[in-house]
Amino acid sequence: MFGQYFGQYLLNKGILTAQQLFEAADLQRSVRVKLGVLAINNGIMHANQVEEVHYLQRIQDRKFGEIALEKNYITDTQLDELLDSQRRRQISLSQAIVDKGFLSLTQLEEALDRYKRDNKFSDSQLAALQSTDTDSIVRIMLDLTEYGDDGLVYYDYIALMVRNMLRFLGEDATLSAKRSLPKKIPDWLVSQLIIGNNTVFTAISMNDEVLMETARRFSEEPLTAIDELTRDSVAEFLNLHNGIFIVNMSDKGTELDMTPQKTEHNVPLESGRGCVIPFQLSYGEIQLILSWK
Repeated sequence: MFGQYFGQYLLNKGILTAQQLFEAADLQRSVRVKLGVLAINNGIMHANQVEEVHYLQRIQDRKFGEIALEKNYITDTQLDELLDSQRRRQISLSQAIVDKGFLSLTQLEEALDRYKRDNKFSDSQLAALQSTDTDSIVRIMLDLTEYGDDGLVYYDYIALMVRNMLRFLGEDATLSAKRSLPKKIPDWLVSQLIIGNNTVFTAISMNDEVLMETARRFSEEPLTAIDELTRDSVAEFLNLHNGIFIVNMSDKGTELDMTPQKTEHNVPLESGRGCVIPFQLSYGEIQLILSWK
């Protein structure tokens, strides 16, 4: 995930052009290999076992390897070998930028030092950003302290959304600074209420193109029009995400429920306390909206 933030910084500072960043990111994505595919290729798991683990990930906020271990489909040693193979097959965005000849190693080092200074990151924060610890990364990139104890819950919710975008959409999403709630959503709005001690309005908003691509990726169907199936696919993504979230909260002793999801277009947004969190994906932006009375 660090690569996306650093890449956006290079773009904003004019160190790379948008085309150069796209080409480097495309090179990085082209060598990304999923753990399930590696397990099949190495003869460690059968396709039906991989499909079962993928299905369980739709209802559990757990990594592929954790579930496969629990099901006794792989051993600890095999998982370590798969993870090592995955790491060796995946290059960083920084490496892709150098391989493409867009920056020299010296220029890359200087840009990284500037990025650290400009954002006032400590060594530990920079190390966290370069890790796969989604929870820590979300806390570094977003300031939700104004929401008190509720903010801790929203950190968990947002971190889960980052993981679910990777799991179900195949996207390493990049978070941008939170924005104020708008009075109107001009694009598509898929919403759902989470009900507990407080009722929280959760929603994702996106334009036509992003809606189409999100639906295609989640449904794994070659959708070509914004019809009922397309809208329902995106609505089910939010429903799945919220379902996993309330299971996580139940495990922590907090029972929640949720209403059926709604899909609307060009609608006013009820006033309330909350924020908009933009997620930058390779094919556009999805805005996560959290609001409560």
